[in-house]
Amino acid sequence: MEVSKELITALKSKISKKSWEMWFGTFSVKSTTDTLIVFTVGNLFIKDWLSQKYDKKFKEAIREVLGKNIPYVIEDEMADKSFQTKEKKKERLIRKRPVVFSEFNKEYTFENFVVGPFNEEAYDGALEVAKNLSKMNPFFIYGGVGLGKTHLLHSMGNYILKNSPDMRALYVTAEKFMNDLVMSIRSGTTQEFRKSFREKIDVLIIDDIQFLIGKNGIQSELFHTLNHLIDHSKQIVLCSDRTPTQLSEFQPRLVSRFQMGLVVKVYKPDIETGMQIARTFAKRNGILLTNDMAKEIAMSSDNIRTIKGIVTKLVFKSVKRTVNNSLISDVVKDVVGKRTPVRVGNSEKERFFQALSSVFDVLPAELDAKLRTARLSSARQVGMYFARKYMHKTFSELGKWFGRDHSSVMYAYKKVDESLRKGNSKIREKISILQKLLHTESEKSVS
Repeated sequence: MEVSKELITALKSKISKKSWEMWFGTFSVKSTTDTLIVFTVGNLFIKDWLSQKYDKKFKEAIREVLGKNIPYVIEDEMADKSFQTKEKKKERLIRKRPVVFSEFNKEYTFENFVVGPFNEEAYDGALEVAKNLSKMNPFFIYGGVGLGKTHLLHSMGNYILKNSPDMRALYVTAEKFMNDLVMSIRSGTTQEFRKSFREKIDVLIIDDIQFLIGKNGIQSELFHTLNHLIDHSKQIVLCSDRTPTQLSEFQPRLVSRFQMGLVVKVYKPDIETGMQIARTFAKRNGILLTNDMAKEIAMSSDNIRTIKGIVTKLVFKSVKRTVNNSLISDVVKDVVGKRTPVRVGNSEKERFFQALSSVFDVLPAELDAKLRTARLSSARQVGMYFARKYMHKTFSELGKWFGRDHSSVMYAYKKVDESLRKGNSKIREKISILQKLLHTESEKSVS
């Protein structure tokens, strides 16, 4: 087998099938020598992403195949095509000038979106949808306040304008959709409204869809708009602070529409990613944070918006004061108050319950309480199984954690184990998310 094929084979063995299909579709080995390996990919964005995320895998594969460390570079195929004639360049620029229906925030791009275990699935989904419009339709993203959902929506819009300039993308809030409809009814221009939201666009992005709860007439118009767009292979992107099933006051036919495509959740950031976000925001404003500083900021909030607010106040204060631990503490108190930070999580149990509650949409305090609901029972059972298998906890320890007796914990473990053996994909997905949030790996499990 030639070296290039061996390198591809070695890389494939180190990267999940899903990641390979998503990121390595245009990847190839251009050349191999004793002094340099040259890979190529389809565009600059993929080049930067692979260099950032898979650098270690590339080095391992090269060492495994060639028996020594050889430097590598990744080239952008689009850059190699820059020798086109001036006439063709001019023609292309004129033809590909995007038609702008919405002003997307230029600061919100995929490149400056901080990716971590809590938002990786949403990020991958948003990028995949932006790259392959109407393939997964509609795209429904949900999660709590201040977790970066709107950043992803604008990132999709900016990506589409840049890479598919012939596509016409429209971003609106649900409130604006409603107000525009009401105004069109009052002015007798409903046909123009429908053309604007159905015929004149290729991509419709609606933020804060939960705003339409209880507004039955608006929901009917939205339903017919979505139907029209789907029937004409146009992309729909919806954003909410809750799951489709939690939109209980929406028309069932709308909820069914929301569920027919790709539904992803943005979770609360883990401490490490929160620290990275704080450092990134601070660095953009010329401030370098130590690990202790970044950790205090991350521990003081469970959402990105508050982290950004703390850093913004820090930048303001830094004009007259030196940035140190004392200033960080003062700024945190100014922004979040003097109460105990919501993200303390000092003990292993607290950190685990925080992650478990995020995955199952329950409160941490409910997990070891007497309250019984189907969602809580499922969360507890999966939690007991996970902590036993991946965190090496004894049944007695878990009984104390969850406030249950030894036999209840054993029953929960066996029930989840049996369900997984039968191929329960939903539970497997929950466990996979917990592994990412808690940085555990399957090979570290116990029997």
